[in-house]
Amino acid sequence: MNKGFTLIELLVVVLIIGILAAVALPQYTKAVEKSRAAEAMQVLGDLATAEQIYYMSANKFTKDFSLLDLTFPGACTTVSGELETNSFNVDCKDTTDSIFTCTATRKGGTYTATDTIGIQVTNEGAISRTTGGKFNELVGTQWHI
Repeated sequence: MNKGFTLIELLVVVLIIGILAAVALPQYTKAVEKSRAAEAMQVLGDLATAEQIYYMSANKFTKDFSLLDLTFPGACTTVSGELETNSFNVDCKDTTDSIFTCTATRKGGTYTATDTIGIQVTNEGAISRTTGGKFNELVGTQWHI
């Protein structure tokens, strides 16, 4: 007798691998997006904390990240109120002396300008968080500072 696999056996193995891949890939993609959303939430939370500390000393919020006691690992900062990470563009242009507003917009892939994560801090210390687009289901109510 010849030793080896029949064509049917090989097809069954390929079919099983295909089914496993079809189930695993969407779950993997969702896990990656959750981790990227967590990155944005961490950056925004750190920015909010640094802005609160800055507000205590200067009695106003700032758009200039160089004035904050904060470093961004793996991120490039500019003085115009914009920050770019590997996965997000962070924009703090709507910040005033009494309200700090910052929005992280996902870049790349199938994401649009409405797929955002945002934070707002008032001079009274109130913090509000927002999510838009695809991040509503990923973040939900699990975002804490």
